[in-house]
Amino acid sequence: MLLPNGSDLNYDQINVESPRGRQREIACHSWTTASGTVRPTMFKIMDDEGKVHTFDHINVNLCEKKIYCGIPSLEYNCDVCFNGLTFTLTLQYFPERTKWYLLERELK
Repeated sequence: MLLPNGSDLNYDQINVESPRGRQREIACHSWTTASGTVRPTMFKIMDDEGKVHTFDHINVNLCEKKIYCGIPSLEYNCDVCFNGLTFTLTLQYFPERTKWYLLERELK
């Protein structure tokens, strides 16, 4: 199994302090191309009542490489269809931790 090493994760970007909003852990299915590009294709999240919701219609609008407190991440701005409605949300992937999160931003 191939794992990313430190040299693969050096992003040329200013260090960002911390993500704005609440991070909710998700189970994510992603596609990795031969060149190493990671794209989310489906994710599942458990609500506060314990029910699991599946989101499998994801359109990635933008992917940004970011560093939060020295930890590299990929941040995906996505449009997701669920029950006939389209939502714009942010998914985060932390390669060093191999963890995915849904970033819930506070409304202004």
